Amino acid sequence: MDSYDPHAIERKWQQVWEEAGAFATPNPDDPSVADKSNAYVLEMLPYPSGELHMGHVLNYTLGDVVSHVRRRRGFAVLRPMGYDAFGLPAENAAIREGGHPRDVTDRNIAAIRAQIKRMGWSIDWTREVSTAEPEYYRWTQWLFLKLYDAGLAYRKAAPVKWCPNDQTVLANEQVIDGRCERCGAEVEATSNSGCSRSPRTPTGCSTTWHCSSRGPSAC
Repeated sequence: MDSYDPHAIERKWQQVWEEAGAFATPNPDDPSVADKSNAYVLEMLPYPSGELHMGHVLNYTLGDVVSHVRRRRGFAVLRPMGYDAFGLPAENAAIREGGHPRDVTDRNIAAIRAQIKRMGWSIDWTREVSTAEPEYYRWTQWLFLKLYDAGLAYRKAAPVKWCPNDQTVLANEQVIDGRCERCGAEVEATSNSGCSRSPRTPTGCSTTWHCSSRGPSAC
């Protein structure tokens, strides 16, 4: 039996898959999938503040297993890819590198895309989004305005954890022993005015949206 050469064999078949559009999925009204059940597989979107690490490999490999199993069972599987690019991780990466956020984000997205393709995960690359693009976030803004107009979003003061160095609100898991996990600065407990969901929303919760009125993360 010939030895397995991953560099040669994987690149060969990844090129075949790409040329054949093996993982592209048409819309449900397309006749080619009219008789198939539909499946939607979406993992967390990576932050383009760097490159992928082993945690990403675990996450997307698990999604890949689910996708392949469902395809083998006759499902039309839609598995897009996107980048959670409009927020603090991307902003901090730009500050750390001293570059423009757009340039740093675009470069990191290109690096992540290349890594994902090298892993051979079954992604439909015709359905790729970046949350930093106006074509994407115009719809999140539209949705927020609809919620606000319906009385399902409102502004109120709430206790928050504030990093005076990064000038941003932190989630509980970003505070380690009273300090910011990124920069190590001592975290301050303060009150901040932010946007909340009404308990009348379908989810029935009033989780604070980090829509801060102070610092660079203000919306």
